[in-house]
Amino acid sequence: MKQIIRAWMFTVMVVSLAANITVAHATDNFALVSLPKGVSIELPKNWIVLSGNQRITLDSAVESGLDLSGIDQEVSELPFAANCYDDKGNTLGILNARYYPQLELTQADARAANAQDVKDLDAALRENMIPSMKAFNMKVTSWAGTEKTSINGITVFLTEYRRQALKGSGEFRVRLVRVFAGDKSFTLTVSYHEAASFLLKPITDRIINSLNLEGARKVSGRSAPAAATNQQEDSVMADLYGEQWGLVLLLSFLFTWGIGLTPPLLIRFAFMRRPIGKGWAIGIVALFWVFNLVLFTALGSQSKSHGALVLVAFVSYAILRKGAKKQAEPAQVE
Repeated sequence: MKQIIRAWMFTVMVVSLAANITVAHATDNFALVSLPKGVSIELPKNWIVLSGNQRITLDSAVESGLDLSGIDQEVSELPFAANCYDDKGNTLGILNARYYPQLELTQADARAANAQDVKDLDAALRENMIPSMKAFNMKVTSWAGTEKTSINGITVFLTEYRRQALKGSGEFRVRLVRVFAGDKSFTLTVSYHEAASFLLKPITDRIINSLNLEGARKVSGRSAPAAATNQQEDSVMADLYGEQWGLVLLLSFLFTWGIGLTPPLLIRFAFMRRPIGKGWAIGIVALFWVFNLVLFTALGSQSKSHGALVLVAFVSYAILRKGAKKQAEPAQVE
């Protein structure tokens, strides 16, 4: 247990200090990132990957701080780290993956862990976190706890808490996704500034939900039953969106169509009160399609084809042109 706690604390220190590293360029959209030992995630391309030199500096700073504070450290590897910045260079999001090759706990052990095991792990982690955070002048402002869940067939231990930002005001929401897999054991740490939660919450949810580990769906050398897979997927949805995730998805559907159809309905029936020309209708539909595409992409939409927005565009055109044929009939008789 102490080995696990030390490993997690080391991860926390690295993630917190990563916010102070700055870089210069960014792009957009998501990309698949292949990490060592069969691990992969999806990451927005505008999250800047830290160079090898930056990671070494980061590791050295954390190691030195913990050593000077007399806190034991676990052997680990930091092969990947990335940050998200705003236009002014302020850190909004932080991510890293840290491996613990000397851990012996496996996925079988993780699946066998009961509620008391999870409770003990969370209590020990919280108890040992405070002095570690103090070593870097940081403070945990709230603790949501640790839970056992499944992500794409992987049994994970998800810990969530909030801490003060190292620079400026505000807080960071931090989530540690701990995976026990023998010498492939790792922790994926994802955090974001609460001030940017409107955009970064769905984005970081997607990052966590995209986590994959080769062979995770194998149970005793056999493929996991379909029922087990469905149960795991349900668990992920419940973890990310709450127990009422079905209702959340329904509300999301209504939200998409509500935002998409409200402007053409207002234009046609409240403002113009008559059908508009084909050219104007096409132009208005194209304008709102681009707006909706940008909006839902920013909100973390995982759709690649955006089929719902295409359907919204067709319905919007029909609304704007509603009554055009009847309006043209008298002119044809004359």
